[in-house]
Amino acid sequence: MAARNPGKEYSEFQEQDLITLHNEQQTNALDIYCPVEACRCKLLLAKAATLVQREKSKLALPQLPLAGATISTIDDTPEFDNTNTPTAVTDEPTSATTGSAELQTFWRVTDMMAFENIGFSKMLPNGTQFLSCADCDTGPLGYHESKVPRAEKEYLVAINRVRYHDRS
Repeated sequence: MAARNPGKEYSEFQEQDLITLHNEQQTNALDIYCPVEACRCKLLLAKAATLVQREKSKLALPQLPLAGATISTIDDTPEFDNTNTPTAVTDEPTSATTGSAELQTFWRVTDMMAFENIGFSKMLPNGTQFLSCADCDTGPLGYHESKVPRAEKEYLVAINRVRYHDRS
């Protein structure tokens, strides 16, 4: 039997327990893993990403171009609990509204090489690529806007779509 993912679900933590101050920025205090308990894929090491707020709608999956077929959006995308059974996404603790754009909390890295392991979807016509687990393809875990200037490139992982592990 394969060893299980050492991480715990986002819901098992208080948000402040996931954050540490490093070089005057809020960074991830814990290692970040794939959300599937049976997958041992480590996505990011502790202190590799900074905490940011971005538009929640960017993480919504587009509709498939097949007649009558669609993929669910962030509001009803199944996520996996520790039994690998789909559960509804609840972004309540990590989302806020400013003006007309609803925001969500993400871990941000500016270099794709900061990831220990990550997968990318094909690019959508608008330049968005979704991030997924490179081992089991679970996703979207976050997104990347490919059509922005190099200085503005960022890779975003939703804090509530991954598992966390404290190495200490």
